Amino acid sequence: MTPFRRPLVAVVVSLGLLAAQNTLGRDRVVSPNAGLPYLGVNGTFTLDQQELAARDPRNPKRVVFEKMERFSFFDDLQGRQPIAKDCVYAHRGPAGDPYYYPDRAKTSIWELFELQAGEPACRRFSYVALRAPHGNPVHMHLRYGDERSSFQALLAMSNGPEDKAKLDPWWNVYCAEGLSGCDK
Repeated sequence: MTPFRRPLVAVVVSLGLLAAQNTLGRDRVVSPNAGLPYLGVNGTFTLDQQELAARDPRNPKRVVFEKMERFSFFDDLQGRQPIAKDCVYAHRGPAGDPYYYPDRAKTSIWELFELQAGEPACRRFSYVALRAPHGNPVHMHLRYGDERSSFQALLAMSNGPEDKAKLDPWWNVYCAEGLSGCDK
């Protein structure tokens, strides 16, 4: 595995700005899944084929999470065509969605993960923001960016103009494989 190192100052400044953004005049952001093992980020999730987002080429068709620290991304629903495997992440904490949180939905919280190690293909997924599994049926949402991206850029997508042709803002739906029913 190749370690990915970022200048410590840049990481601290980025996280400090993110924390400041989430706390200015607001309550501390707490994950709605704080009581669940691994925040519920453990297991296999597949892209809901009934949603518009199924046609969005940005979305991996399958994502496998191991204890919220090792992620694998696949280009097919069955997991035979890996995009990036065994990418190792550090959880950087929760952040409120800039469009929904807290006024429209107090539970609209993104969990932020930063790549720490993995094969070169993992760099495409250097920053991962996901709405941890929630709802009925159980589902989640995922955004990612390469090493030129940032958590701020991923979160800011929620405030972008709606463009159905480009499938923006970027909202996809992933189902808990075999549990949710929307992955069939």
